[in-house]
Amino acid sequence: MKIVEKYLWRSVLVPLFFVITALFVLWLMFDVFDKLGRLVEKNPPFPLLAKYFLIQLPDLAQSILPVAVLFATLYVLAYFSRHRESVALLASGMSPVTLAIPFLICSAGLSVILYLLSYSLAPTAQAGREKVKKQIKKEPIEENTFQQIVYRSPLLPGSTQSEIWYIGRIHLNQRKAENLEILFRSEPDGKDLSKIFASSALYQGGVWHFKGARRADYQSPRGQETLGPLLDELVLPECVAPPETLAARLLPPDELPWPDVVRLAFDRTRLNDRLRAPYETEHWNRLAYPLACPLLCLFGIAFGMTDARRNVAATIFSSVFVLFGFLVWTRLSIALGQGNRIPSFLAGTSSIFLFGIGGLYLFAEKVGWLWELQGWSEHHPRAAIWLRRLGLVP
Repeated sequence: MKIVEKYLWRSVLVPLFFVITALFVLWLMFDVFDKLGRLVEKNPPFPLLAKYFLIQLPDLAQSILPVAVLFATLYVLAYFSRHRESVALLASGMSPVTLAIPFLICSAGLSVILYLLSYSLAPTAQAGREKVKKQIKKEPIEENTFQQIVYRSPLLPGSTQSEIWYIGRIHLNQRKAENLEILFRSEPDGKDLSKIFASSALYQGGVWHFKGARRADYQSPRGQETLGPLLDELVLPECVAPPETLAARLLPPDELPWPDVVRLAFDRTRLNDRLRAPYETEHWNRLAYPLACPLLCLFGIAFGMTDARRNVAATIFSSVFVLFGFLVWTRLSIALGQGNRIPSFLAGTSSIFLFGIGGLYLFAEKVGWLWELQGWSEHHPRAAIWLRRLGLVP
């Protein structure tokens, strides 16, 4: 590796590490000042208190790393511009693409880290923090426990019966439910057929085993309710919906590991489109969002690679404007997708596609790819027609 390349890599890695560290420290300082007083009143041990603040780092990385890439890129290129180092490097024969490669490689590496964190660590960070908070306050811990659940089974083609579940409490970790009522109805007329009352139920072997169950039949000739005997255990082959499906409406998609999100997102047999929309949107968002690091890096290179030393304020303003627009568009599209207002794929990926096209265009203009494309189009008239329609060549 040449001395110039070593210097370039060192000039990129050191500020990037500094910016990432500074953003993490600032965020933690604000969090510590906001919550430390209330937590210290419980006299928790120091390791537990430190765990409460540090356990959220994987989740913070989702927000901090893309921002850090943008501002680190701007800082390095602004430093090069101020000291005329970028002019010297380009004048010595280094191409703009070569100058941009260390930034793009570092941003791609941070994208890989975001993919790894989004698999399980980042989504479960908030739940882990709430668990530590309850340990500090010495409160009972009930993980993945939900109350007052109403679930309506989807109406499949050719099906003549549907179910409505009323569940007092469900424990996902134990795969157990308490105080259940299951109403069986005929379709499409919606006539009540029977109801199951059970004190508890355990999900084993793909079916529910009801304890302390009694069945009420509504199909008597006079339409009266007929109660069956109280049974110690009752197994119904048609009741196969897993606990996660029953509690799908109450499971926050951004707090679930990625495999659970995928399973709920594509469970078309048990969940309707409205219930699947939040999980489909979250799935596509986790696929697309880590690409925000190289995307914002493209904008940082396009805005920062300039030889005008007095243009720093405009560069920072443009970058902040792009960052703000990207974050707002991402949150808005995700909200619309989770509400089943727009397709989930569009909700989870639109910000990456939209801002990615803009970033690539500005980057291509800055490094000279558009000039090369214009020269190439002069020798290919048919391609030039389409390029003019896209606005890439005059």
